[in-house]
Amino acid sequence: MIGTIEAVRREVVVDVPPERAFELFTAEMTSWWPARHHIGSAPIAEIVIEPRAGGRWFTRHEDGTETSTGFVTAWEPPSRLVVTWQIAADWKYHDDFVTTVEVTFRPDGDDRTVVRLEHRDLDAFGADAAAMRETFDGEDAWNGTLLAFAAVANK
Repeated sequence: MIGTIEAVRREVVVDVPPERAFELFTAEMTSWWPARHHIGSAPIAEIVIEPRAGGRWFTRHEDGTETSTGFVTAWEPPSRLVVTWQIAADWKYHDDFVTTVEVTFRPDGDDRTVVRLEHRDLDAFGADAAAMRETFDGEDAWNGTLLAFAAVANK
């Protein structure tokens, strides 16, 4: 069945080449991810995306605990990253819940990159799908997260 809830799409342009944009997005997520956007009970110490298909996407907290976000399903530096988002409407990780976040990095002239994010498969949220799409579409969700990324990339 084709989903009925439209994906959330956002993009920013950053003043770095795709290789640097990909590296910053994946290996240095801790430097730009909004600290208020996490599901653990302690502050973020480090956000990790293991650099391979099948790798984990998780947060290590200052108290040593870890919270999972999902897994890497496509690792194609410097042009594409696909990860699962397995945080359900209760804002907890679930092994049996999966939505998809795809991020592409497209060159835009010399030393500029268009970074495009698409969060899809939102029908997985079931009865909460429309409300969750509205949440992810809000200014402080993916839009604010990409703006935080761009602010660090453009320093």
